[in-house]
Amino acid sequence: MSYPDETSADELQAIREQRLDVDLEMAAMTAVGDRIAELRRAGICTHGSTQGHRADPDLRPGQLRCTDTCKRVFASDEEWHAAMDAALDM
Repeated sequence: MSYPDETSADELQAIREQRLDVDLEMAAMTAVGDRIAELRRAGICTHGSTQGHRADPDLRPGQLRCTDTCKRVFASDEEWHAAMDAALDM
């Protein structure tokens, strides 16, 4: 969207800033991916995926089972997310 008091230089500056934001976001996502790969090579489960009680009759509603390597059972989404964060912080 343009405004009458804007110049093409303003628009180009905005485009450059948006591209920089995207580059920074991509770099951050790449760093997380690299960290996950490093942990997996070391044999550490990052709890990247789970299944709930509908797919696993041994689980109660709200529980999740890691489908990655450890098969750990989590009591809730919050517990699962905390475990993922803890694995990445190792």
